[in-house]
Amino acid sequence: AACGGDDDSAADTVPAAATEESMSEDSMSEDSMSEDSMSEDSMAEDSMSEDSMAEDSMAEDSMSEDSMSEDSMAEDSMAEDSMAEDAGVVSVITGRDDLSVLATAIQAAGLGEALHGEGPFTIFAPTDAAFEAYLGEMGMTAEDVLADTAGLTALLQAHVVAGDDDSSMVMSMAGESFTTLAGTPLAVTVDGDTTMVGNATIVEYDLAASNGTVHVIDAVLAPAG
Repeated sequence: AACGGDDDSAADTVPAAATEESMSEDSMSEDSMSEDSMSEDSMAEDSMSEDSMAEDSMAEDSMSEDSMSEDSMAEDSMAEDSMAEDAGVVSVITGRDDLSVLATAIQAAGLGEALHGEGPFTIFAPTDAAFEAYLGEMGMTAEDVLADTAGLTALLQAHVVAGDDDSSMVMSMAGESFTTLAGTPLAVTVDGDTTMVGNATIVEYDLAASNGTVHVIDAVLAPAG
């Protein structure tokens, strides 16, 4: 009977130990699952963090590119405005290869600053060929003309009229005269498609400027005397 009692106790003990080991294994399994879950959560958080950083970086790059683009557009706009402000009658003349003598004469006479003003001005601009012919007729060199500042100023002022007179306005003056800045009359003659001012024919009309208009002529308009 005593032996039988011991067997029952042993039988009762073994399942209990097995149960404890099973519980321990379950606990370890749960801990492992918990750790795995924490690891997965950590990886997910890291991934989200990296994605967030990447998105922030992309957003910053986009903002930077937009800012650079806006700055570039602003600079272009300022440059265009500056060019528009500078495109006065003197700039128009200076930009023409066939008006280089006139451009040099304007600077030599000190009229550049005055003609850069608000104006408006209408300039009848002799070509380089016209100046060459004029110097030949006068028996003078370019150096002679440029050295005489007073005479050069009077000569150039005889090519300038106060006001912004385009081709239609000039033609409407047929049979009448402009008064130049030199105080000399400048008669206008129209014959078909040919318009003359004084002894010169207009060969190119309406070079528009921010402060007036330039018409190209084929002869120098020499003031009387």
